[in-house]
Amino acid sequence: MLCLSDDPSATPEGAAVHEIFSARASVAGILAFEAALARVQARRGLIPQAAAEDMAAKAQLSFFPEDEWARHRAKVGHPLVAILDTWRAQLAPGSREWLHYGATTADLFNTVLVQQLQAAGARLVAQMRGIEQRMADIAAEHRATPMVARTLGRHALPFTFGMKVATWLAEHGRSIERLQGWLARYRTGILSGAVGTYASFGDAGPTIEREVMAELGLDAPEAVDWKGSRDRFAEFGCAVALAAGTAGHIGQEIFLLCGDDLDELREATGAVGSSTMPHKSNPSLSIEVVSRAREVSARLQPLLAWIGIVYERDSAQHGEVLREMCAGMADLLAMLQRLLDVLVVMPQNMAANLARSQGLVLSEAITFALAGRLGKHSAHEKMKQLARTAQAQGCSLQQAALADPALAPLLAETPGLFDATSHLGQALAITDAAVARVRQR
Repeated sequence: MLCLSDDPSATPEGAAVHEIFSARASVAGILAFEAALARVQARRGLIPQAAAEDMAAKAQLSFFPEDEWARHRAKVGHPLVAILDTWRAQLAPGSREWLHYGATTADLFNTVLVQQLQAAGARLVAQMRGIEQRMADIAAEHRATPMVARTLGRHALPFTFGMKVATWLAEHGRSIERLQGWLARYRTGILSGAVGTYASFGDAGPTIEREVMAELGLDAPEAVDWKGSRDRFAEFGCAVALAAGTAGHIGQEIFLLCGDDLDELREATGAVGSSTMPHKSNPSLSIEVVSRAREVSARLQPLLAWIGIVYERDSAQHGEVLREMCAGMADLLAMLQRLLDVLVVMPQNMAANLARSQGLVLSEAITFALAGRLGKHSAHEKMKQLARTAQAQGCSLQQAALADPALAPLLAETPGLFDATSHLGQALAITDAAVARVRQR
């Protein structure tokens, strides 16, 4: 069922997507469908040309009195019948008999819903492209800003903040590709009758369906009726939920790196952090992103449940779920864009945190430097011993290594061995490649 009631949204972006699914927009889509159907039928001599011209001329909201619609809805209970009864009264007497000739409600609602998802999906992709560009700029700016990479909550190896953002960028790019893939695959509606047999139109049914889709600017229809198959809407929800999950992932990482114990990132919002603690400035936007990401993803379950309908079709279909998911996603993306726009990177704090382990994050690099002399296994054992010594004595890994006579020749030959910026691997090249991929589009 289409969305025939309205709700507010949190951001202008969300409100714009919400409007795509609004009651008025749904009615406008229905009128356009009926006009397209009438034009095709008139060309084929199924209905009078004058009736088709009348419907086409009046397929606009100015010929749809909403107060009358409310009255009809209360009277008949059927959403489409109420719309048709309201509009029929605006048509010429000779046109009224031919309105909705041979069509069924589910065909019409599904076609309009596809059009709405196409419009909403395109807006979401546009927002995601803006976020992609912003992340590419951040990654390029900080391609060589060293920081510590963390695995399982522990310091692992040196890399760069640019590379961290490049991983966000790649994940976000896959979200764009998934949503674009859906928009490319499902660009058509349906007009095949109550159970998909074209019984109302006879042999001309498939041709009429194809011509109506063309009138609406949609692709050629599929060969088999899909009103009783809801997997395409679940697939849309999966694409959006995955994109929301990525947004939440980015927001969560920023939230953690904004913490006082790390202070590697900050939100330059000036937001008040507490009503009782004047010193606090909370990461309000990253909190919003994480929270909204969970809310958007939570709407996926009803879409998956739709797949298990009864027989050829039942009525367990509610466009409101898709509307709220799309509008919520637009809100989420707007929040993520704002977060990235005000994000402040703290390179000095990243450097300080990188140095906190006193060189232990270089143990892998030094192990491989030693391997040529001692062999990989022996070098690994030697570094484990040195790391334990450094931790027990509270000294740096370099100091522990200097006290070991077996390492003196290596240290003399490689004076930069304990410089973290010498052990960034391909971080800069990886970042550059990720940024270039975005900018080449």
